[in-house]
Amino acid sequence: MIIMIKMEVRSLQFNHVVVYRTRSTKENWQKGIHFLEELELERSIYKNGPVFFSFDQDTDKADFGEFTYYMPINTDIEIEKSTEIEYIDTFSLEQALVYRQADQELDFTTAIQKIRDYSKKEKIHIGDRYFCVLLPVYGDIIIDLYVPIGGEIA
Repeated sequence: MIIMIKMEVRSLQFNHVVVYRTRSTKENWQKGIHFLEELELERSIYKNGPVFFSFDQDTDKADFGEFTYYMPINTDIEIEKSTEIEYIDTFSLEQALVYRQADQELDFTTAIQKIRDYSKKEKIHIGDRYFCVLLPVYGDIIIDLYVPIGGEIA
């Protein structure tokens, strides 16, 4: 049986985005999502796109690093100076290699490795940072992985 990997080149753009940064273990990746859900209720704002996040791994600890969560909202807002929360007008990835429905893999590491293998085979230069886009569908969550393209390998 042949299994087709669902890879595409796409852009990703959202306007009016709340950004939340925190340091944690990979195991606790959902805590930032809960934090943004609470913020949505406290601020009386409406999420109008999928929550997504990136993870920057610490060099000395494989399971620990900085998570950056993004939540598109319906309007611009004022946020008092904070080291962990900010508002940006626009989030944009011009070109990214996208692994559709990466949640079908055993874990993120397996999905990321498939993207790396595919990019090497297709001679597409990608970086180390990736974005997990969480799409709620019929009471479940589908995860798409976006890895920014850095240009073709010569």
